[in-house]
Amino acid sequence: MENNPFQGEIAETPFPQVLASIWREERSGFLRVRRGPAERSFLFDKGELAVERSTFDEPGFLRSLEALGLVRPGDLARSGAAAAEREMDPLRALVESGIFTPARLLKLIENFSIGEIFPVFDWPDGNYAFEPGQPKPGTLLVRDIPLPGLILEGIRRMGNFDLIEAHLPSTGETVQSLSSRANEQPELAAPERYLLGAAAAAGSVDELCASSVLGSRETKRALFALLTLDVLGTPKAKGKNNKPLPEFSISDLDRLFAAFNDQCSFIYKYISKEIGPVALNVIENSLDEIKDRIDPIFQNCELKPDGRIELRTLLKKNLGVSTDESKRSLLRSFDEVLAAEVLAVKRTLGNGHESALVKGLGRIGDLH
Repeated sequence: MENNPFQGEIAETPFPQVLASIWREERSGFLRVRRGPAERSFLFDKGELAVERSTFDEPGFLRSLEALGLVRPGDLARSGAAAAEREMDPLRALVESGIFTPARLLKLIENFSIGEIFPVFDWPDGNYAFEPGQPKPGTLLVRDIPLPGLILEGIRRMGNFDLIEAHLPSTGETVQSLSSRANEQPELAAPERYLLGAAAAAGSVDELCASSVLGSRETKRALFALLTLDVLGTPKAKGKNNKPLPEFSISDLDRLFAAFNDQCSFIYKYISKEIGPVALNVIENSLDEIKDRIDPIFQNCELKPDGRIELRTLLKKNLGVSTDESKRSLLRSFDEVLAAEVLAVKRTLGNGHESALVKGLGRIGDLH
């Protein structure tokens, strides 16, 4: 179970994959998403959706009851008058006035809350921020809404097909069933069950799309859903000694990047003690020398006055749902930046200072 806050850009990690990470990591807290003037807030309790009274859109819910014809003319006015006269919760008044049974009211609240989430699945950009926390006792209207089924239904309804295509593996990659999730599979519809079997026989994503009876478009939709929920996945990349690369949760990169910047700051402080303010120029020159061979995300980076690096472009906040090559590239770039800065110290101050600096960095800790 993860309890760290995290944030990121929807263009890098689409909303369904953010939800999947909250489910996998059994997170509790508030997820806030924003795109221009539009903003939504959702509560999760141990990886499941919950609805809290203080954040529930009561006016929107009441309007939806009328718009969908779920109440008779005059019902809301009658319950509203009862709520005002008796200083009663407007939702309770719907039950006390005999308009809904308690079970029916809570089911309508659940359906309305789920419906508020689906439009966000199509957002091509925006940002998200998750803040850990626990709901206050006695404030939940609805709880224990499973995320896997909600994610599946949201993807089935998605109209932004460009977003789906942008977050699929490359056409030459293969996909395979992830047996570690076999006991956690949500209830799949017929197209998803078909694709799960077809993927086992296909050699690549391109071959799967070409041979599937679902057609290319719906094959890609079902594939995106199964990949998002870890029912299918790409083969794990191998690192040194043929060992799989480490897997990352949605918050791991925040910690990795913070540790990386701690080392960058340490290097800058070391060299600036010896040569003063010109140290920033020395570090900048060392980064310019390697920019053409490190991850593109560093191409427009900014060196801060304390030696830390700020990325102006979008940072991949969730390595767990990015490609294996993205993982390799980013981790390799961290190492190359630090090596270049250490080399700059050696060139400027000599071998003795390089050795002292490396020992100091060792005390801070290793990125991996």
